Amino acid sequence: MDVNLTTWRQHRRQKRFLIYQDGGVIKMVAGVAFPVDFDEKNAWRQLVMLMNYHYQFPEPTTPIYWWKLWNGRDLKGPIKLTKDQRQQQKTTQPQQVDAAQQLLYELAVEYMNRRGQDGKACMQRLICENGQVHEHNGLYAQLLHRLLIPHRSLGKHYLDAYSMGRHGINCRKAFPTAGHCVLDDYVHVHERGLTQSYI
Repeated sequence: MDVNLTTWRQHRRQKRFLIYQDGGVIKMVAGVAFPVDFDEKNAWRQLVMLMNYHYQFPEPTTPIYWWKLWNGRDLKGPIKLTKDQRQQQKTTQPQQVDAAQQLLYELAVEYMNRRGQDGKACMQRLICENGQVHEHNGLYAQLLHRLLIPHRSLGKHYLDAYSMGRHGINCRKAFPTAGHCVLDDYVHVHERGLTQSYI
């Protein structure tokens, strides 16, 4: 049996990539289910709370090769700017604002105002107390902790309130008009002090 390696090599091809010219959709669906406890002696029914997250991305219509990604200027490191160029860049760039967090704060303040509370003082007190707590138990406490850390672009009164909490100021004395706020019924602090919170 005679084998010709030259003809065999000619029949080999490079890898082909499948590209749909008309596009398509790539979906990623992730979900989390939590059982809800009824505290019954005989468990004959069941309730599950389900949260589903759905992301949808357009498919690339042109091939992307990994070895071409490092040819761009962005991936070669930062460009060295002179002092004048840095100063000009600072003056021309608008300050980034965390609009989502600002909107949430405004909604919370307005909601507390409508309930007859001093919304601004309550929000500042909550941010101040959040700055004092270092450990959080549970997913919701972690999310609330993240929401109550003000972005540097928000109002100075929010940043000052967080800084006061980090430095151990008594938040209830610092904001006396914030009597009973909305989250006081839901956020509990352990007896050993402001070191851990849970919802």
